[in-house]
Amino acid sequence: MPITGQAAVLNEAGRDVELEDILVDDPGPGEVRVKLAASGVCHTDLTVKNLNGNGMAFPIVLGHEGAGHIEAVGEGVKGLEVGDPVVLAYRAPCEQCPACRRGDPRHCYMALRPGPRIHRKRDGATCSQVLRCGTFATHTVVHGKAAIKMPEEMPLDRACLIACGVVTGVGAAMNTSPVFPGARVAVIGCGGVGLSVIQGAKLQHARQIIAVDVNPKKLEQAKQFGATHTVNAKDGDPVAQVRALTEDGWDGGVEFAYEATGIPLCTEQAVKMLSYGGTATTIGFPAAED
Repeated sequence: MPITGQAAVLNEAGRDVELEDILVDDPGPGEVRVKLAASGVCHTDLTVKNLNGNGMAFPIVLGHEGAGHIEAVGEGVKGLEVGDPVVLAYRAPCEQCPACRRGDPRHCYMALRPGPRIHRKRDGATCSQVLRCGTFATHTVVHGKAAIKMPEEMPLDRACLIACGVVTGVGAAMNTSPVFPGARVAVIGCGGVGLSVIQGAKLQHARQIIAVDVNPKKLEQAKQFGATHTVNAKDGDPVAQVRALTEDGWDGGVEFAYEATGIPLCTEQAVKMLSYGGTATTIGFPAAED
């Protein structure tokens, strides 16, 4: 039997979300229903809203950084029980495709996701779920492999942030463009993703981690996450500041630069910060008009 709940629903292009009563299906085979305790707010959700759905069918339940407790378990799900605390991953590897077989599940060809399981109660309309999560809701249904069991002592209002921002940032520095020990690193943008890149670079034993932002409070916070140096872009050309900090008698610059703002100019600056043979990685999601 479907259960009732509530969700923040984007019903039409150009409108704000509305709090709606919803019906949430029972989980199908391989799926779980989660009673959500917390959800992060990611800029990607704002992008979906501002791009009038970004190709998704209305109505849409936003949100993809969720954490909660398993409420119902579908047939065939292993390792999860009712009551387990979980964080939701927005990609569930199929474990069968070439990418999964070579140990690269982040590039899974299939990215297992159930069909939409949330419906608007007033008319039964099926709601799209952002990244097949839809965490701006009291309940959601996801693939069992997308529900990652967490320690009981982990606060779920913090655990939900792991679902996107943390794994995106840490993963950029450890997997996408892995920092090698002793490397020099610049991180442009010290929001949630940028701070997570800094953590990843620290875990990879970078010797110099330069945080770049225009907000002094964010730069101070970056030090707590592992930044060894900070650059305020309001104080002058950030490229020149970074290169001055990395002058080594050769060419200066960093081996790795990560752009975490989505601003095209910052992507250009990341490239210009590189030493010879360095790697620039763009993580930010540019606005459509950019």
